[in-house]
Amino acid sequence: MKKDNKGILGELERFVNTAEAREILEYEIMKYKLSNDALNIALWDAKVKNGDPINPNNKITFSQEFRDMLGFADETDFPNELSSWTERLHPDDQEKTFAALMAHLEDSSGNTPYDVEYRLRRKDDTYGFFHGIGTTLRDSAGIPIRIAGAFIDITKKREMEREVMEADAKAKAAELANRAKSQFLATMSHEIRTPMNSIMGFAELAESSNSIEEIKDFLGKITDSTKWLLHIINDILDISKIEAGKMELENMPFDLHDVFARCHSVILPSVKEKDLDLSIYAEPSIGKKLLGDPVRLYQVLMNLLSNAVKFTSTGNIKFSSSIKSSEKDKTTVYFEVKDTGIGMTDEQIDKVFGLFIQADSSTTRDYGGSGLGLAIAKNIVEMMNGNLTVKSVPGAGSTFSFEVTFNTIETSDYTPNRKVFEMLEKPHFEGLVLTCDDNFLNQEVICTHLTRVGLQTIAVENGKEAVDLVSKRIKNNEKPFDLIFMDMFMPVMDGMEASSKIMALGVKTPIIAMTANVMTSELEKYKKHGMPDCLGKPFTSQELWQILLKYITPVSRELISGLMDEYENNSELQKRLRNNFLKENKSVYADIEKAVAAGDTKLAHRLAHSLKGNAGLIGKTDLKNAAAEVELLLKEGTDSVWENRMNSLKTELIPVLEEIKQQIDKSSSQTETRTLSAEEVMVLFEKLELMLKNDNADCIHLVDDIRAIPGALRLAQQVDDFDFKSAAVTLANLRGELKKKLEENNG
Repeated sequence: MKKDNKGILGELERFVNTAEAREILEYEIMKYKLSNDALNIALWDAKVKNGDPINPNNKITFSQEFRDMLGFADETDFPNELSSWTERLHPDDQEKTFAALMAHLEDSSGNTPYDVEYRLRRKDDTYGFFHGIGTTLRDSAGIPIRIAGAFIDITKKREMEREVMEADAKAKAAELANRAKSQFLATMSHEIRTPMNSIMGFAELAESSNSIEEIKDFLGKITDSTKWLLHIINDILDISKIEAGKMELENMPFDLHDVFARCHSVILPSVKEKDLDLSIYAEPSIGKKLLGDPVRLYQVLMNLLSNAVKFTSTGNIKFSSSIKSSEKDKTTVYFEVKDTGIGMTDEQIDKVFGLFIQADSSTTRDYGGSGLGLAIAKNIVEMMNGNLTVKSVPGAGSTFSFEVTFNTIETSDYTPNRKVFEMLEKPHFEGLVLTCDDNFLNQEVICTHLTRVGLQTIAVENGKEAVDLVSKRIKNNEKPFDLIFMDMFMPVMDGMEASSKIMALGVKTPIIAMTANVMTSELEKYKKHGMPDCLGKPFTSQELWQILLKYITPVSRELISGLMDEYENNSELQKRLRNNFLKENKSVYADIEKAVAAGDTKLAHRLAHSLKGNAGLIGKTDLKNAAAEVELLLKEGTDSVWENRMNSLKTELIPVLEEIKQQIDKSSSQTETRTLSAEEVMVLFEKLELMLKNDNADCIHLVDDIRAIPGALRLAQQVDDFDFKSAAVTLANLRGELKKKLEENNG
């Protein structure tokens, strides 16, 4: 009998309400939950409005399993809202997740599945890894109307994969370490056996020899092999200390120049043996000593230098340090060793600092060495809170560099380091420099130095003249000075006041303090008045160049050999310095006494300060020290020892003046008078006119020729006194007279 629809539905309704149906339904739900729990799967379902899956008005439903995965109790903690999911997506995963969803929705063919992995933030703010999959129901026009999908928690899977990868990496690292240590032991065995074999072999030869000279030669070779063996053993001990954390650094005052000088003397024989060029410079830390471990710093630098020499067959090695920053009690120093050697690839650079690992095993065969030096150097630099780095190009060379910040202490015993290095680069510049110093000797020295590196100079003798000159150039819209060197103690207006006034004009030109007072407290005072740097008196060529290189870009560089302190080794300049010293200081002792008697201690202090600097310029150290003691008393106030200090000054000053006078007299008696023709005089005058117009201090070199011209003694004296303005007037008169005579003779 055929049943109608109502009858079928009625029977179905009666069946659903039976215990059997409920049992079947509960069983199916249980199987679903078991399968989801086993696979860590949770479901979601969303209705899509206007084809936009991330529309916040879309109705979405999350299964409770999903909330359980994230640690939420129910819908109150984790509402059925799209933002519940989007706000917990990891920021780095949002773009790819939304892109995958949109790509799936826009492909109406169904060929682009929604399948993506991302991270979700749990309730405890930790992240879990999830695999999202889904499918889309579309209307007749292909527009998405509903999306359903699943979340699969793959966090444990990812953790297992990571553990496997880490274990694999550890196994590979252990294998590499064992291989490296085996290679290291083989290398060390070879390195130790080589000098041991030499020691044993030469000892046996010496024992059987009857020649004293031959025995001495054998003993010398035994000594060399012993030193090398000791070096290897020390490297191994250093590595052991580093690995055990037992290496300690000293903390003592030291002068960086002393460390560099020691490096220079030790490395120089190797450099000369390979016929390489060596450039070496350490910028002085004026008024300070560094606190640190000079022995370990020397060890690092020597390792870098030794490697540079070892791996360079032709070309040059540059070894330098510069001060990056300097505060009251801290100084940061940048060290660099650069060579033109074989260089390294990126792969070799990655290995070069590793313990028991060399950049290339062939390095040991070709160049020797244990490969421990750079590892030790890097660890020592890191103990100094620095970082040793390398830049290298195969076939073009390598540059190793690091920065270390040292604590510092003040020192008053600063004297420029006169160490003569074999090779340096001399820079050449273009530009105009103003020097401000009331002392003609100082003016001559610095102007001579500056012109020798290509700079034009203008010299003034007090701070007011400097301020007026800078103001005039601003008013005339002239190019500013490239650099200004400013003495601190001058009449009319001192250096600090002048610098403050120049800075107030809005001038950006760097102003460099020039003074013998290099205590840290003084340097800080100079900085407050707009002077970022200081050039100590007396100074070396290298120290001046380093200042210039900080503020002016060189147009070229020149590699020079056997560098000297240029003004010390220039006999012509030294002669002029002695002449000017005699002229400027004949009455300085009496002038100081008169100033003190008149209560003008400021003038007396300036005279003593100037004498101290002048004595240093001509190498009279005892006189310089005596003047310094008088200067100090005048600064702090005269006391019971004033008379003794003045007597000491007189005792040192008089013999120096007598000695210089005798040298000048002797030189004058030996000098032959040279007669210049009228044509030669005109050529000389034209040359001098141009030099005076440009305030070129090199015109001082023409003084002897000017003296040989009849009637030109006044002109010679004016040039010798750096009175270029008056000299220009005198020169114009002399030229006029000479031109008139020439015309009369020709007529």
